[in-house]
Amino acid sequence: MDVKEVSPNELEIDPTNERRENISPENFDPEEEDESLVDSIREQGVIQPPVVREDNGTLKVVVGQRRTLAAQTAGIDRIPVVVMDYDDQEAIAASITENVDAFKKSVSRSDRAAAVQRLMDMNDWTIAEVADYLGVGTATIDDWLERTREEWEGTNVHVDKTDEDSTETQTEVESTNEGSTEIETEFDEVDDKSVAAIRRVTGGGEEGEQMVQKVVENNLSQSQVLEATKRARRGEDLDQVVDEIAQERQERQGEIRVNVSVTFTGDYGEALREAARDMGTSEERVVRGAIEQYLEEEEYL
Repeated sequence: MDVKEVSPNELEIDPTNERRENISPENFDPEEEDESLVDSIREQGVIQPPVVREDNGTLKVVVGQRRTLAAQTAGIDRIPVVVMDYDDQEAIAASITENVDAFKKSVSRSDRAAAVQRLMDMNDWTIAEVADYLGVGTATIDDWLERTREEWEGTNVHVDKTDEDSTETQTEVESTNEGSTEIETEFDEVDDKSVAAIRRVTGGGEEGEQMVQKVVENNLSQSQVLEATKRARRGEDLDQVVDEIAQERQERQGEIRVNVSVTFTGDYGEALREAARDMGTSEERVVRGAIEQYLEEEEYL
């Protein structure tokens, strides 16, 4: 390990980096990042050095992509970096685990699925082996890999691993619908557990894709999707159930808005963070989903 100061403009984003959106200064949009990130770096510099590795004389960022791009945007002359002697496997793992543990703005679910699948393919690992290597549960890995399953092939939901010689995640898209790129991006907002639940009921494919799109269009929560699929497994028509839940949600919107601030500490705080990590979402969304589920189960709704 070596620590040195370099110009952020000399750094490139490593193609093994898990995060594939906003990977160059040209398409880095500060408004889509933490609002204070660029301003903070402009005023204080980069406090936590990015982790880089050397490749043919070029330093490539393995961990700290957003900090690097923000420093470039802020016009900082020099920033500290930690130079590691990583191979591809170590670089991918470092990128994934940094994003899991940091609880910063999450990478896209498609990017994570592609990165984990590529790591498994590089080593011919099972789910149990990659889970042990990354320090997460096998259920978490299974959720992360949902979009790589063959049941989703040929749909906007499906994701291929990133090829070794490519710098972009390859997402299979056969839809010719106008505006399909926007739909792909929206599909990525549906959490992995919801996508898996839909696949188990519909079998994936075109029918599953249409149902995921319906969830997107109606902005249904994870608890609402799981409730709909549970009812479908009991014999109700999934499409009709989703329509009913969406209608109920629409009728409730705008009636009452309650803003609550809650702080979790100690074991509860750690448990909340672990739940958010396993679900691939934010702590706020976990709390909101739990409250919605409680109110529904206790028949307040």
